[in-house]
Amino acid sequence: MDVLFDATMNTAKKFILHTNFPGHYDFSIYYRCNFALALGSSSSIVLTAQSKWSEIESFLSCDEEPSLPEEKLESRKLQQPVVLNRCSSNNDSNPFGSTFCFGLQDVIFEVMANDHIATVMLLNS
Repeated sequence: MDVLFDATMNTAKKFILHTNFPGHYDFSIYYRCNFALALGSSSSIVLTAQSKWSEIESFLSCDEEPSLPEEKLESRKLQQPVVLNRCSSNNDSNPFGSTFCFGLQDVIFEVMANDHIATVMLLNS
């Protein structure tokens, strides 16, 4: 896990949870962070290091709480992913291919082509 601190405000700005899944560019650089994050008020789904994006995406994109105001529903809609192509400093090609970053409110999910979640970034805005 990586933590980005703001020295002027003495707060944590970002937590990066690494799943260390084989086939990711950062595989074996980090230890797996065995996290469990309950999603939603009913905690009907739990995000773990072994979760697949299709399970999480279906939960995040559906309207689980019809009583939410319209602006809250708009903020829950998933946008098109940002393609992240990593390579080393000497411009070697990345044998693992690109990953896709999906953002939702203050959370960014980095997803590999095989549907596994590579990292979860929790931001403090």
